[in-house]
This record gives sequence, C-alpha cells and structure tokens, in this order.
Amino acid sequence: MNTGSSPVPPPLSSASSRPSTPPPTPRVRVRSVPAGHDYVRHAISPAAGVTVLADHVLDPAEPARWWPHPALEAADRPEVLDGADLVHVHFGYEHRSPGQIAEFVAALRSRGLPLVVTVHDLTNPHEPDPSAHLERTGHLVRGAAAVITLTRGAAAEIRERWGVDAQVLPHPRLMAAEVTEPYRLARLDRSGGGRTVGVVLGSLRAGVAGEELLPPLVTALPEGARLTVMVRADALAAARDPEHPRHAAATELDRLTAHPDVEVRAHDHLADDELCAALAGFDALVLPHRHGTHSGWLELCRDLGLSPVIPRIGYLAEQWDPGVLGSGSAGSGTAVYDPAHPTADDLRRALVAALDGPPVPPRARASEDAAVAAAHARIYRQALSAADER
Repeated sequence: MNTGSSPVPPPLSSASSRPSTPPPTPRVRVRSVPAGHDYVRHAISPAAGVTVLADHVLDPAEPARWWPHPALEAADRPEVLDGADLVHVHFGYEHRSPGQIAEFVAALRSRGLPLVVTVHDLTNPHEPDPSAHLERTGHLVRGAAAVITLTRGAAAEIRERWGVDAQVLPHPRLMAAEVTEPYRLARLDRSGGGRTVGVVLGSLRAGVAGEELLPPLVTALPEGARLTVMVRADALAAARDPEHPRHAAATELDRLTAHPDVEVRAHDHLADDELCAALAGFDALVLPHRHGTHSGWLELCRDLGLSPVIPRIGYLAEQWDPGVLGSGSAGSGTAVYDPAHPTADDLRRALVAALDGPPVPPRARASEDAAVAAAHARIYRQALSAADER
C-alpha cells in the first residue's frame, strides 16, 4: 500500500484566476484619397477604430490642398502608401490616365493593401466626355475589395457596367450641424416677404449651365419672386474675355445685371459659415448641373432645410428622395427640370413645386454621420479579413 500523500497542485494566482481579456482590436489605418474633404470628415472620420491618415502636405503655403493626390502615384512612389492598412479612393483621380490608374491598382495588390472605392460620379461633372472617367473608374471598381455608392440606381449601373455589386450608403452631412443648424432653424421661423430663388454658378466650370439656363429661369419666376445668381468674381472677370470658353455665360450675367428682378452676386471664396448664410436667404435653390451622378449640393440643401430644384441627370432625384429609383425619374413631390432643354414652362412647374411644397424633412437616421461611419468601419474590417484569408 502506498502511504505517501498525493501531490497537491499549487494554488492559482490571482492573475490566472481572472478571465483573460482579449487584446484590443488594432485601429484600421486608412489612406483616403482624399482625407481633407467634407465628405470624408463626416462619412469616415467618426468611425470607431479607424484612423484616417492625413493627406500629404503638397505646399506649405497651402497646407489644406490635397490635389493632385500623391497616393495615386504609388506605382512609381511606393513610399506614399507607407503606414496604411487599406486605401479608400473617392475622387480626384481625373488627372491620371486609365493606364496609370490600372498601375495604381496593381501597386496596391502587390503590397497586399485592400482597395475600397466609393463611386461618387459615374459621369464626372467637370468633364464633357465621360469615356475616360468611366475607364478609370472601371479599373478601380474591378480591382476593389469593396465598392460603395450613394444610390440604388448607381449601384445597378455599376453592376451592369462591370459586374460588381456595390453597397449603398447614403451621403452624410456635408457640413457640421453647429454650422448649418442655426440657419435651418432661422429658415423655419421666417415668414412673409418676397421669395428668392438662388442659383450658384461657382467658378463657371464646364459642367455648370449658365447661358442656356438663366433666360428661361428668369421668365419662369413666379409673381413677386426674385432671382439671385452667385458666381465667383474671378471666374466672371476671366470669362469676359471673348476667347474664354464661358464667354457666353459671362455675357448673359452682365446682361442680367440690368433686370429688376435679378441680382448677380459676384463674390470671392466663401467660408462655410458665409456660404450657409447666403443660401439660407433663399427659398429654393436651382442646381445648374449639366451632367453628373450625385451632388453634395443636395446634402447641403438637406442640412439647411432648403428646397432644391433638381436637374434630371444621373441619380440626383433618387439621392434627394430614396423612394425614387432610376436615372432621370422623380417622385410626384420632387421639383425637377430638364437641363438639356430647359424651358420656362418646365422650370416654372419645378419652382412652384419647390416653393409651395412641404418643408424639407430632417435628415434620416441612416444618413447621419455616426451610422454612415459605422458602416464604413464594418466594410473596412471585412476587406482586411478577406485579405488575411488569401
């Protein structure tokens, strides 16, 4: 018989008796092209566990300038991708050729960096010929681990063109609530007085109408309404040159300065608060786009509670009203017009719908910054997980 005692295991230490804590999930470092843009600041930057790497400083005298973005030169300068776990391309790639974009996608693949692409524009609003932009975008979409777009209509077109399923995330705020909300509330309290229709021509880029839109728009003004046309002073001055491609628009603007119901407001660059103050003085805003897919101006209208008059292009009507599906369509309460052939009758109907329609509803919960940012964080983690499994 064994009379020896059985060995006694040592007591558990207090540390070993506690349940183990999983290590924290590492932050996802995103090289966003670009980072310094209002959309990125609202759609991605608030995401938990995500760090959006700052854009490279291209010019110390203009530190906020992100274009042309160096990350797109990764095929020749691989160091521009250092420190990133994932690359997310939004826009700002029209200066690169389709072949250079293909090389960029290949450079990401060789580094094992997942690519996420948000298709904001299937038709570049600043280019008259869409073919090169579509070719560049096709290289990005086919090479992406995940594709995002803003409307179901755009997602259907992406699927039809390239056989890729895009996830639809609504556009978040364009500007911070602390900037826009005082103006939205002031607009709700405003009553009486004449009504003002606004149109913003900006820098008179190729995708912005002027000479063909303004004459019928003035004719279409409802009785007692006024029109305010905002335009950059430097662009208007340059366009007065007879050789300038927008000379006809400048001529029309100069002619309208004598019209009693029209104000041509030439201005310098406006800070966010100045722009919101100007737009808050309008009762409707006519978007002068000739072509495009989506528009940040619609989101600024939503932020300010300002009724837009929407051109029948791309998926702008669906972006404004998600219940509307399809290019060029519109719901019964949506104020739309044909930018290819703007007529006074068409514009008058749209202005009445915008000016006399119901107030603009507040932003939907799904398009608030936190919800959109959380969706981006989920997409990033899925893309990284899929890359790890390969």
